[in-house]
Amino acid sequence: MYVSSKSALTLVLCLGSMAVLAGTAAGQTSASGTAGPNLAADPSQPPIFVEWNGPTDSWMLQVDLIVDPNAGPMEKHFQTPLNAAGGPILLDAMQPFPHVLWEDFLILPVPGTPGVPVTDWHEEIQTPGWEWVIPGDARFPTLFPAGSSLITRNGAPWPWSPIPMDPMDPSKLWVAFPPIPPNDVLDIHKALLWVGTPGNRIWGDNADDAGATIEERFIAVREYPTIPEPAAIWLLACGVGAGFFALGRKRSG
Repeated sequence: MYVSSKSALTLVLCLGSMAVLAGTAAGQTSASGTAGPNLAADPSQPPIFVEWNGPTDSWMLQVDLIVDPNAGPMEKHFQTPLNAAGGPILLDAMQPFPHVLWEDFLILPVPGTPGVPVTDWHEEIQTPGWEWVIPGDARFPTLFPAGSSLITRNGAPWPWSPIPMDPMDPSKLWVAFPPIPPNDVLDIHKALLWVGTPGNRIWGDNADDAGATIEERFIAVREYPTIPEPAAIWLLACGVGAGFFALGRKRSG
């Protein structure tokens, strides 16, 4: 069972957030990869293994991301949460406890091209029993530092809106936002939450409820920086324009 003080957790996450923004966090995973909008494709490169960062009780990842319109997804394997002794933390689905994932992506063009902006993002958890938590989730009001945004551009909060899914799937995070061009940094702030499966309530013991051995060394996630087709660009532009109008009214008010 994993128990933690809310006040201590908030302090740790604040420190972790500052470390990520400074780019100097100990235990931070750095990687380079290529990804594109083909949601049906298998990853075209080996998964990125993201180590658990014990001092911040989170995962931290920096990626130089080449956005290739002809590529498929990037796959990441997030190491199972570990305790101070290096053993797995046992997570009980009956006592939900999300773990924060700090990521920043330097958006790069395909070499020899001007590149394309990123206007939406798809993160899909492949490991059953996990779902996303984002800033503003009323279930976990102190999980993220005050003022945290799901999407930031070059360190500043960036407007975004959810992309509808039918049916809704909490293991998928689909969002759209105003274009973020090549050579800018896209940050995504979220958390992974173990909610269990019908046959497995506890994560971290490498066994299901019946005692059968299963793989619990990592949580697999696929992500797609998606480039919309021309018809979708017009719809997105309308939505973005409305978003900026609302944001401007809020600021002027």
